[in-house]
Amino acid sequence: MRKWTLITAVCGLLLATLLSIGCSSQPATQSKNNVPASKEIRIGIVPLPHYAHMWVAKKKGFIDEELQKVGFNLKWQPFGLGPMVSEAFAAGHLDMGVMGDFPAFIGRSAGTNYRIVSIASAAPKALALVVKKDSNVAKVTDLKGKKVATTKGAYGQKLLTLLLEQNGLQMNDIQFIHMTMDDLATALLRGDVDAGVMWEPLITRMEEAGEIRNIADGTGVYEAYAVLMASGDVIDQNPEAVDALLKAYQRGNEYLKQNPEECVKLLQEDMKLPEPQLAKIISKFNYDGTITERFVSDMKDTEQFMQKNGLLKSKVEVDAFIRKR
Repeated sequence: MRKWTLITAVCGLLLATLLSIGCSSQPATQSKNNVPASKEIRIGIVPLPHYAHMWVAKKKGFIDEELQKVGFNLKWQPFGLGPMVSEAFAAGHLDMGVMGDFPAFIGRSAGTNYRIVSIASAAPKALALVVKKDSNVAKVTDLKGKKVATTKGAYGQKLLTLLLEQNGLQMNDIQFIHMTMDDLATALLRGDVDAGVMWEPLITRMEEAGEIRNIADGTGVYEAYAVLMASGDVIDQNPEAVDALLKAYQRGNEYLKQNPEECVKLLQEDMKLPEPQLAKIISKFNYDGTITERFVSDMKDTEQFMQKNGLLKSKVEVDAFIRKR
């Protein structure tokens, strides 16, 4: 009886030892089948047509596919506005995200460690100087002495300045008023301001309601860029994740081009726009993310404009601010 008890005890000990070796031989950083465990990449996004191809890439699974190929999992974090994405970067809560070029420069000048890795979109027709439908303002020169509003520190301010300069006027020739887009829409209809620079989707909403007229847009004047940012740490330590995301967004752009009707239906819930309006707005955007010499030159012009108008805390070295592949 003792012999069998001893044998049983020895077998139990051997079994426990083997199990222990089996468990401990697999590193904590690996999962089943010896595949490295995925790391998380946190992406800040805004539900606007400016980023339609990115939303398509998310909904079609392209982002998950490309990130998982290089060992990353997606954490998709929607925000209401681009500046909120910049604030989340500054707080260390994001690895990549989207915003207009102006918030990107403002964050960089304030010390946020991020860089432009791609153009998110360009849409000169999605940014416009508008007036109330029955206004007697017919052209830019009619704005002299008038109340004109847009959001200070956003790209509408640059378009307004450029349009005035092209028509022989300066900002001090008008009464400039800082307003958010929601406030601008209300002020225009009330007659509190004579004109304003606004962007999509507000332009199309108000045009189709018969409330405003377009005096001039950014065509031939200003490209109206949105940009994709990545933190310095991600660029330095995990460039493969950045490249995977860029590939996914390219796939989203191609799918959007080939399947516009399907994509509008996919995006309608998040964009909260009627499908016909959304389709019209998306057609105004160029989602080719390639960083060109023209883009770099435009960003240098934007940096100089922002410096001149007191919008930056410090100078931004544009060549260092843009990641070139």
